[in-house]
Amino acid sequence: MADPTSLTDEVCTLLATVTGCAVYDGNVPAKLPETGGYIDPYIVVWAGTGDGVDEVTADGRQVEDITVFDFQTTAVGPAPNIARAVGHAVDRALTNARVGAGTVRRNLNGFTADRTIPDTTVTPSRHILPAQWRLITN
Repeated sequence: MADPTSLTDEVCTLLATVTGCAVYDGNVPAKLPETGGYIDPYIVVWAGTGDGVDEVTADGRQVEDITVFDFQTTAVGPAPNIARAVGHAVDRALTNARVGAGTVRRNLNGFTADRTIPDTTVTPSRHILPAQWRLITN
């Protein structure tokens, strides 16, 4: 199986190319950078360990070099239009990107919001746009 930390690092490196956004790996700091009383846009990557593929070769051996690596990104901005712009930039950075020995694609089986979701439980409030991704290495 592929190393999930290396895969996550590569995804974060791709997302670091999005202009004007910080990238966080599974942990959002309690104090975020702000400009004019509004949070600066950022992206969060939520990744796990990946799963092996339950395939067996013709000779009965378990395939060990293929990993299904599902992860989520959350694009965040102080207003819906900014969260949408960040989400669009995430799509452009990740769709069909080569990571490890695989290609990143949207995970159509995962939860994906079709509009921004306001989060008013924090101050300053923000809008989020989650997306699910799948990487199959081989």
